[in-house]
Amino acid sequence: MRADALGPAPKLQRTSAGLEPYVPDATQPWDEVRASHLLRRAVFGPTAAEVDSAIRSTPQAIVSQLLEDQPEPDPPGDWVDDQPFVRPSSAEKKIQREQMDELRRWWMHRLSSTPLSLVERMTLFWHNHFATQASEVKRPQLMFHQNRKFRQNALGNFKSLVLIMNTDPAMLYYLDGRLNKKGKPNENYARELLELFTMGIGHYTEQDVAEAARALTGWVVEGQKAIFDPGRHDNEPKEFLGTLGNLNDLRITNIIFDQPATAEFICRKLYREFVYAHPDENIVRELAHIMRDNNYELKPVVQTLLLSAHFFDASTIGARIKSPVELVAGTARTLGLSVAVGGHVGADFLTDQAELLGQHLLDPPNVNGWTGHRTWISTATLPKRHLHTDRLVEGKSHAVERTWYVMQQPDLNAFIKSFPNPWDATALVRSVGQCLTPFSVDPKRDELLLSVLLEGAEVYDWNPDEPGADLRIANLLKVLFELPDYQLA
Repeated sequence: MRADALGPAPKLQRTSAGLEPYVPDATQPWDEVRASHLLRRAVFGPTAAEVDSAIRSTPQAIVSQLLEDQPEPDPPGDWVDDQPFVRPSSAEKKIQREQMDELRRWWMHRLSSTPLSLVERMTLFWHNHFATQASEVKRPQLMFHQNRKFRQNALGNFKSLVLIMNTDPAMLYYLDGRLNKKGKPNENYARELLELFTMGIGHYTEQDVAEAARALTGWVVEGQKAIFDPGRHDNEPKEFLGTLGNLNDLRITNIIFDQPATAEFICRKLYREFVYAHPDENIVRELAHIMRDNNYELKPVVQTLLLSAHFFDASTIGARIKSPVELVAGTARTLGLSVAVGGHVGADFLTDQAELLGQHLLDPPNVNGWTGHRTWISTATLPKRHLHTDRLVEGKSHAVERTWYVMQQPDLNAFIKSFPNPWDATALVRSVGQCLTPFSVDPKRDELLLSVLLEGAEVYDWNPDEPGADLRIANLLKVLFELPDYQLA
């Protein structure tokens, strides 16, 4: 994103805690608050069982699990291996749109259903970093394979991923790399490579952009493959960031990764993803040092950050605003909803709702990606967020703008019985509130939630198996989901 996209950074340092390992103690115990904080930043919508299991484990063990590689998922359909249409007819354009929508639903299913792992969050992170609009690429096969590359390299090597993106067919279409040739260089990708993907504004000149574009000449797309055409490549000497030679995409990438700004740039974005929108530059510099020492491998950086005192400091907990995808996928995941045709909710509904709230999967607004943070919440979107969570709790089929969504009622009784003591009303509202919101127990909040659950009855009269209990649970969840706290992660 552009340097000023989030507005001016706060002037005061939020915490003095650094990257030293977090050590639980009496003031910062390893409890529901910090266990759910870690899981909430790693996956969309941790469940009560996952939080409970994390509490009985250790931060080190949980982070190790989150960083594990994941098996390759089955593709959304056989069409992913088909050759894209060259000059599609009207009927073929319709097929392309349907396949792109199928790809969105497939990804939403993964975001809302994947077990504990950082892979899907990082896949979305890279999609936003190397922002590519499906509406411009138009070829669903290329968007699928780009998405798969993000997943395969989600926690791999940043330099390797940049090299992959230099010649990714979807990117070659989106930023006109396929039109970049000797004698007629196209600077679109070269500019974003320097400004948005690796170094950021202020670390290169316009001449560097022009020379990088010449170095990147020669790549075209044939079907699903990027092909290098030597006849289109500029073999003349180029001077890029002070280095003179017959440079190509590999050489300029090596030069970019020799610049200290590159590690700091990506570590700054990782900080925004996992900690807060306005980075602590001291922490960013330390993370960048770790990244350079590890040859741009991502796992050592992410592991250090997620196990640090800085990450678990009270100032970090609840400091991020949920994105629309995080809200819709996370709420479904926390409630244990099956996201499938014939399940509690279809992936089509979640995908369309995320778009309605401002985040259309595969179609970020531009090459900057989604700005995020406070832009996610407005007087227009907040009521829509509340309506969405109400609909998930109710589980009733309904129409939205002439589209009919088939839904099934969730098993709310099973949901509350995933908590330690569902027959104790006081303990239940505390546990549910703690799981669904990021902050410590608030007696006033618990009193409100208890009154909603009991509806005037005595505490000792609560029984989740009594007739009418499901309605009370639904009302409890609706109130919780409409709390300002629930919009935070």
